[in-house]
Amino acid sequence: MEKGMVFWAIAYQFEEDVFYDFKTEDETSDLSSSCFLPTKDMASAFIEDELSIQYVPVQITLETLQSNGVWSYTRGRVDRWDEDVE
Repeated sequence: MEKGMVFWAIAYQFEEDVFYDFKTEDETSDLSSSCFLPTKDMASAFIEDELSIQYVPVQITLETLQSNGVWSYTRGRVDRWDEDVE
């Protein structure tokens, strides 16, 4: 199975599909490239240094990227968001 490009984002645990955007330095529900970091360690360090325990790193896998800029992704598990999903 071919795996897409993997990035890491910072998820706000208490509101589903809300991520930290480095461009605006604020939370957003519009996941974009300005939410991505290359490693989990970088995401964890930023959370520890700049944010709080209300945030967690989450893996984002870029599944498709079209020439017109349209893209799709899958995300890793965020425990508080996915509590009812097994």
